[in-house]
Amino acid sequence: MLKKILLAILLLGAAADVKAAVLKQTPHNTVEVSAVEGADTIKVNIKLSPKTGWQIYSHTPGEVGQPTEVEWTLFNHQLLSEIWSDGKDVIYEGFGINVYREPAYYEAILSKAMGNMPKLKVSWMACKGECVPETLWFELNPEVFAKSLLTPENKIQGLTDMQISAVQSENPLPQTSDEPWFNILLFAFLGGLVLNFMPCVFPILFIKIMSVVKQKDKSKNIREAFEYAFGVIVCFVFMAAILAWLKQNGAAVGWGFQLQSPYFVASMAVLFLILALMFLDVIKFNWSLKYMPAGSFMTGLLAVLIASPCTAPFMGAAVGWALTSERSPYFYYPVFLALGVGYALPFFVAGIYPQFLQKIMPKPGKWMNVLKKIFALPMLATCAWLVWVLVGDVNKPEEIWISYRPERVENALRNGDKVLINFTAKWCITCLVNEKSVFSTKEFAKLANRNKVRLIKADWTNHSGEIAEALAKYGRSSIPLYVYYDAEGSYKLLPQMPSLDDFKKVFTGK
Repeated sequence: MLKKILLAILLLGAAADVKAAVLKQTPHNTVEVSAVEGADTIKVNIKLSPKTGWQIYSHTPGEVGQPTEVEWTLFNHQLLSEIWSDGKDVIYEGFGINVYREPAYYEAILSKAMGNMPKLKVSWMACKGECVPETLWFELNPEVFAKSLLTPENKIQGLTDMQISAVQSENPLPQTSDEPWFNILLFAFLGGLVLNFMPCVFPILFIKIMSVVKQKDKSKNIREAFEYAFGVIVCFVFMAAILAWLKQNGAAVGWGFQLQSPYFVASMAVLFLILALMFLDVIKFNWSLKYMPAGSFMTGLLAVLIASPCTAPFMGAAVGWALTSERSPYFYYPVFLALGVGYALPFFVAGIYPQFLQKIMPKPGKWMNVLKKIFALPMLATCAWLVWVLVGDVNKPEEIWISYRPERVENALRNGDKVLINFTAKWCITCLVNEKSVFSTKEFAKLANRNKVRLIKADWTNHSGEIAEALAKYGRSSIPLYVYYDAEGSYKLLPQMPSLDDFKKVFTGK
């Protein structure tokens, strides 16, 4: 009991010291900075607390978003190490992002030096449907320094999530907790396992397993099981290598990235059409490739290729984590390896223990031919979907927007034109969702053209003072913002997530 009382007193004392730190607020965030001097170093801690309902992009925001950053003006000091607490991986409308919804923590170690004390600028992007860039400046003056810091050892207000860098480490690397890492690999494994039972994959798996059941040579089944599993895993690892290379070269990629290529989509459509015709017995072809060298290995490669248009449950979280976290691209490999193991497992087990399947499955007969023809339907459906994707890739709407300039808006209004101004940015995920669901569609292009609406895009990806002034004119400091001017020069603000019907109403005035 006495030990608990003493611990409580120590914790309260630490908390009291931290209250002496400098705290500043914006409309959407609170930032607290505290520092403590050691013999040769200065340790600085920053706490960012988003207001209720808001979130901020983390220091590694993922596929979209602007990172939370601390920029130092050091004078004679040196920045020895810095590290952030982990954000939360989120899949939103198909985009993988990493955000802070709870307080975020930053720690830096500086060398001590004579002269002016360092200054720092903290900047972030706060979002709640709309996105608002915010910035605060701090100086390491006496008000910032406390006797002790709120550290992970104190275990106060959730700071245990923070990972501490080694003092004076030149290139500190974030540590990862075992539990999230295990969970991600588990999700990847389960995602690969469930992928076998997706409509575009299960017919192939079933027919392949039936061929194993009919095979009497046990040693051959075992050899083919290992060859197939090896082919699957090699293909997944190769896919991870491609993704790592693309990511390192600045591309925003994810599972299914290959569907962005019309050539790949066309090839897959032909492949699924051939598979459907095989199931209907229109053409005869041994898809197992067993007469080729390393036939089962090649079958494994083909099986991954067939699965590439599909996405299974659990996969989104695992692949999204791998592609959006701050970790090295080399972390892709264990995630995709786990996917491959899960995907290869059903056929591998069938090859190792065919006698178990022989006991529980009905004997081959006419029912197999009927079932095979039924399986042709998902193959044809996948083929039709791929053709639809291909048409969309080939017939993308032309660029119909012109860049924002104040004089362009003024000239258009002076001429009595209708004008739509789209305030957007590449770091604004709501903007990207609207772009994908509305603005990039042929229906929107036709609607704007039919009603003779001038489309002007104000891209705020790089903070433009000109665009900031334009936003302020409409009483806003955040995006997305959609402003429509009619032919009389009166303007109306549209919803942050408008539908095509919203634009029909304002364009036609009905």
